[in-house]
Amino acid sequence: MANPSTAQGNGPQDAIELRLARSAVLVVVIMAIPALAIAAAVAGAGGALGAGIAAAVVGGMFIMAGALMSWAARIGPTALMAAVLGGYLLRLLIYALLIVLLRPVEAIHGPSLAITAAVLLLAALAWDVRLVSRVPSFYWVNAASPGPRGPAAGVVYTRDLEQPAATPAQDIERTRS
Repeated sequence: MANPSTAQGNGPQDAIELRLARSAVLVVVIMAIPALAIAAAVAGAGGALGAGIAAAVVGGMFIMAGALMSWAARIGPTALMAAVLGGYLLRLLIYALLIVLLRPVEAIHGPSLAITAAVLLLAALAWDVRLVSRVPSFYWVNAASPGPRGPAAGVVYTRDLEQPAATPAQDIERTRS
């Protein structure tokens, strides 16, 4: 059976988590262009610098989260959940440190940095939610399938975003055949 964390089992480069992260980064890049222009118009070069730093950090955070989840999904469901929670806490810490450490830097317009980071983060998260909600069985637990720790453990499956959406029951039938 192919690795459930990869699309079609072609390797880690095709992991669904990384594909989601790359699509979120694309949204960040597209949204960063007008954000940079607005920040530059409002606060000059310091605003553009703050917006650019915010875009780079938000994009980097999505890539980091995708890579962490992709790695943990290959280990197992428990590692995946631990990586999601740990990664979330790490990203919160990095955002907080970013704001605290860059606040005294006079060349950076702080409000541009904070507002751009918030807007880009929300836009990328909304994109991810839209993408995942279009595939209802993106993640689900097959309780009928015996997992590594017995029948109650189940197996976490990820779905290829290019396949048509199917219900969990249809996916169970597909995996049995």
